[in-house]
Amino acid sequence: NVVAPDDVIKQFGAEVLRLWVASSDYRDDVRCSKQILDGLAESYRKIRNTVRYALSNLFDFDPAKDAVAEKELLPLDAWALGELNGLMARARAAYESYEFHVVFHAVVDFCSTQLSATYFDIQKDTLYTSKKTGLKRRSAQTVLYRVARDLLVALAPMTSFTSEEAWEFPPGDKSKSVFLADFPK
Repeated sequence: NVVAPDDVIKQFGAEVLRLWVASSDYRDDVRCSKQILDGLAESYRKIRNTVRYALSNLFDFDPAKDAVAEKELLPLDAWALGELNGLMARARAAYESYEFHVVFHAVVDFCSTQLSATYFDIQKDTLYTSKKTGLKRRSAQTVLYRVARDLLVALAPMTSFTSEEAWEFPPGDKSKSVFLADFPK
């Protein structure tokens, strides 16, 4: 009744093994199976693709000169930023109480529901067809910038390789490593 970590790493990679540990509620029996690992691999892809989508839309964005002030964000962008801020508050509280599984499930739900199924779906036309330097596009890019940076910092304890590798791509000034960045407030 055991799943060898080496076998998991060979098939799914070390990040999925870390996510299995992080997603498990250590107060109950910890289970591991092919189905659980397949689900975690899918969740990992969802998180990774969310960060990739956000970063891919920041190629011409400089936060120092292009970011829109929070009070000037368009309503949809303000909503998405509010959802992100709520996620970060829940993640901080969960990390402080060693409830890593709460962070994992909240991030996956956020990436799947609020971002992918709602925000990204609505904003794709804005990002691809709006004036390059217009308020609509810059407002959306401001939120995508925050999504990418905040998710990478919040996920670093669980997906250390992915977070560190992706950390070089957000534009603007940042710490040398994702592990040296301040947790979003």
